[in-house]
Amino acid sequence: MSTVYTTLYTAIESILNGITGVSNWEIHKRPTSKFSKYPAVVFFPSSVDNVFETTAENKRNHKFKLFVIVGVEQTDLDTVFGTVLANACDKVISAFDSGWSLSTIDGHRCWIRIDAGNWNYDNTEGGAIAYAEFDLIVQLLTNN
Repeated sequence: MSTVYTTLYTAIESILNGITGVSNWEIHKRPTSKFSKYPAVVFFPSSVDNVFETTAENKRNHKFKLFVIVGVEQTDLDTVFGTVLANACDKVISAFDSGWSLSTIDGHRCWIRIDAGNWNYDNTEGGAIAYAEFDLIVQLLTNN
């Protein structure tokens, strides 16, 4: 039985929990807009695609959306985007750069990389937030 998603959820959460300098992330493994504290991180699967390279080896990419979210009620937007969100995002990128090798899952060699996306601001039912969107791409080497 395949354990890819279970293993990926655990690996991603472990990398996030290993980030130092950010006090007590609130981590959600599903889409949500309700947070009890900040910074918060939300991640969930978004797609799977196959990359065919040779007749002997191919790669399967499991993509996750990851959002780093900070509250903006206690400070101004310049500080939020220029310092608070920027520092949290730098730590997330650094952690995934350091944790790029996930060894193997179900006997398949795998790697993880992070790509940055949009930064934005929104008013939610819980208050104003700023967030950064990332794509986590986990690449598994598959054999034909």
